[in-house]
Amino acid sequence: MHVLVLTKPFGALPPGELAARLAEAGADGADLLVRDGQTVTPSTSRRLAKTVRALRANGLDPGLVSTDLTSADGEAERVIGHCAEAGVPLMRAGFYRYDAGLDHASELNRARRDFAGLAELAARHGVRLVLALHHGTLHPSAAHAVRLLAGADVLVHPDPGNQAKEGSEDWRLTLDVLGGPERVGCVGVKNAVWRPGEARGSWNCDWQPLADGGVVPWPTILPGLTDLGYTGPFSLHVHYPTDDPFAAVRRDLGYLRGLRSEPRITSSAR
Repeated sequence: MHVLVLTKPFGALPPGELAARLAEAGADGADLLVRDGQTVTPSTSRRLAKTVRALRANGLDPGLVSTDLTSADGEAERVIGHCAEAGVPLMRAGFYRYDAGLDHASELNRARRDFAGLAELAARHGVRLVLALHHGTLHPSAAHAVRLLAGADVLVHPDPGNQAKEGSEDWRLTLDVLGGPERVGCVGVKNAVWRPGEARGSWNCDWQPLADGGVVPWPTILPGLTDLGYTGPFSLHVHYPTDDPFAAVRRDLGYLRGLRSEPRITSSAR
């Protein structure tokens, strides 16, 4: 199991400190978020090379860069170019948000055009583009993602935790719809729990530590992915509140890797 850690909870740490602390926490690599307030921002994307060098110096894989890019504009040209120069193999595109107040067909067509342009730009630089399955978007599930991709030669980033925000999708159906594990660039790992809301009859889906369990059946999903031949990376996300995100990463990594040695939990649904 090759586990990257999304750098979102660590803010704007200097590259050397970020890399050293990720290595100390036990990560195999980084899912480096390029966003304002982070180690690398869209306006400082030149720092990607320095950050990647720091990761590699600490024995870490700069396996994925996650961005908010949704179209092939000047910012995308700059960020993707710096990913290529740094030797980053995969880049996650941004999110194409769903708005119930807008015409869905028109918004889907716009997103298709923008994504196709972004994928073409990435391909010119030799960087493989990845689209994440994410709640609140036009691509919350495999079926919706396939409609947006429209045959583009890119990879998909399933994330059962994200998908739990809008219900759930059988992880095997996700892979079947995408065309198998070879279409998967990375798998997001986190968990959530549904809790009663303040209003009568309402419910909220909140993030919680992976080690505390939740609605996503990781003890079933992990061996199942192995059986289907998935050999790509996982990206661990610490989205829940914590005073020490590195300690949270260490605990969740221990739990995740421990699942590989536990007796299998199988399902009779297939």
